[in-house]
Amino acid sequence: MTLDETLSGWRPRLLSAEGPRYLALVNALEEDIADGLLSEGDRLPAHRDLARELGLSVGTVSKAYQEAEQRGVVSGHVGQGTFVRKRAGIRSETVARHEPVNLALNMPADGKETKILSALLGDVIREDDLAPLLRYHPHAGIWRHREIIAASLSDDSYNIEPSRLFLCNGAQHAIDMTLRLVAKPGDSVLVDDLTYSGFKAVAAASNLTLVPVEMDEEGMVPNALKEACQKTKARVLYCMPTLHSPTARTMTAARRHQIAELADEFDLALIEDDVYGFFFPERPLPLASLAPTRTFYITSYSKCIAPGFRLGTLTVPASYVAQIELLLHASAWFVAPMLGEAVVRLIASGKFDELLLERRRDALERYRLLLEAFPDVARIPSPAFYGWLPLPREWSSDQFVSAARARGILVTPPIASAVREAEPGAVRICLGAPKNPSELHSVLRVLRDILKRHPVNVASVA
Repeated sequence: MTLDETLSGWRPRLLSAEGPRYLALVNALEEDIADGLLSEGDRLPAHRDLARELGLSVGTVSKAYQEAEQRGVVSGHVGQGTFVRKRAGIRSETVARHEPVNLALNMPADGKETKILSALLGDVIREDDLAPLLRYHPHAGIWRHREIIAASLSDDSYNIEPSRLFLCNGAQHAIDMTLRLVAKPGDSVLVDDLTYSGFKAVAAASNLTLVPVEMDEEGMVPNALKEACQKTKARVLYCMPTLHSPTARTMTAARRHQIAELADEFDLALIEDDVYGFFFPERPLPLASLAPTRTFYITSYSKCIAPGFRLGTLTVPASYVAQIELLLHASAWFVAPMLGEAVVRLIASGKFDELLLERRRDALERYRLLLEAFPDVARIPSPAFYGWLPLPREWSSDQFVSAARARGILVTPPIASAVREAEPGAVRICLGAPKNPSELHSVLRVLRDILKRHPVNVASVA
């Protein structure tokens, strides 16, 4: 047996028959780590190999590895494999046998969206105009859809031309296409110290190098960005000026002007991710309005309607219109017209505004519960369904993630968003998964109780 076979030879002893198969695989992995059968640095089998031996789909194993990485159990390295991570001194002897409370996944709280969409889609199916939606359409989307959506996204600060707006399969699709346009394998991309985990995934798949830029309480620091531009010669910048993920920070107008000026000075292609701008009754000034000839502006209905409603928008500089149409042709042909039709009907009926009001109200209520449990969390003008929780000095983020997991609660480990090796001293807490505010209140109390104790004491009773 070769050394490579030894490192990759792990197989779970037993998979629970209860719950989703991917969670059963993650729980089995955590049990074997806790029992000492796997150690820090051990490499796990390739997705396809483990799937074949266990009789699972490759997608199930991939989802399990992704979940394990979000929990801080493993780390993946492009071209090398997936490895067991050090658990920062906390060893959980009791792994939850049921599906845990997932405060690691950012999602809206359940609301009226199912009832509204059910009625709306029922009307479409019963009407004579269903047939046209089932035909081939332009790669960029139906023109009427683009006109109405562009108008709904426009305001006094930023007017979006329908000819430059493209419908995509969610924001992730938009990010992927933009990176294909403005970067090639091996290029460097400027990002915040902590950045959106989905962007990290696309960058890794595209073989791009992420260059971390220092952040403060507003987000990316202009002087640090300037220094990074001078040092690396990178020509692409990705940022979330509004409700940054994972820290929920929002840039002031002055900071946005500084970032846009630096983009002009260093000829940067700007990728502006504004998927959470809808939480503000009046959208903060987009970078795209300050640097329209270099900014790729991204929004998503998946964040404000439902995660499974995979419709996003990408507004591009005029010089890139033809290239984006080609990429849409190559990657998706066109987005399912039913989704565009649903959005324009939601807009026309006023139901979309109704959903937005519900999202803002629910997010505010849940964020207030977070502030009650943890007064040190930053107060933000328009809360989303997540917050950035500072940790006491004696706690590392890995320790807290492990301690919460031992109590059946998942929170986002820093490795999901970190670009450089550094202890952030905080973790993201997502607030949308608990069924109601009462359940969220109870879960937050458990997290508060964990932090009242020293991590050594928590480890001793885990």
